[in-house]
Amino acid sequence: MDESVIAWSRVAAFVRQHTHDVRNGLNSLDLEASFLQELVPDGEAGTSVARVRKQVRGLAQHLRTLSMIVQEPSPAIGKTPARSLMKIWREKHASITGAPEVTWDDHLGDEQVDVDVEFIATVFNELLLNAMAFSRGAVLKISARSEGGRVIFELKEPKKEPVETGAWGQPFSAMRHDHYGLGLWSAKRLLKACNASFTQEYLPAESCLLSQIILPVV
Repeated sequence: MDESVIAWSRVAAFVRQHTHDVRNGLNSLDLEASFLQELVPDGEAGTSVARVRKQVRGLAQHLRTLSMIVQEPSPAIGKTPARSLMKIWREKHASITGAPEVTWDDHLGDEQVDVDVEFIATVFNELLLNAMAFSRGAVLKISARSEGGRVIFELKEPKKEPVETGAWGQPFSAMRHDHYGLGLWSAKRLLKACNASFTQEYLPAESCLLSQIILPVV
């Protein structure tokens, strides 16, 4: 067998099964911790057990999210007002603790697009979290407009130095603690499943990173 090339479907199947197995163990630990909490409901010991249960559940959720990311997207497409998506982006921004300041510029009318709303909301959230991590302190500009039968959502992030985007969105290309280089890769897959395109480029004249999501009007 050529081990240098492994079908992604097999990788996804492995992650799904491994996640299932590990989560079973974590659920057992949570159950044991719940029994222990009944024995020591108060005081420092009870507080410690509560922290353990919270950590165990957080790990289980982390694994569940990872498993969902690597699976092939299965969208539920529906006709949606483009302006509603801009509202969702605002809501995602408002839900993030410590979110960066954003100036909003909405030039949409009554355009309709075919999308999976949850997919698009996930992408909006990913872009905001990335900007929060890599453009700290910057004021972001988010805009939306209709042009040539398409709806275009834009995010501009001021950058102190030029950035090279060529390798972005490739799985496992940039890993750090609690991050595995899957966010933008997953976002691109979700948008592709919605028949949307996604681009990122550095604009030297404006010293900013431009991210665009483009959807055809229906």
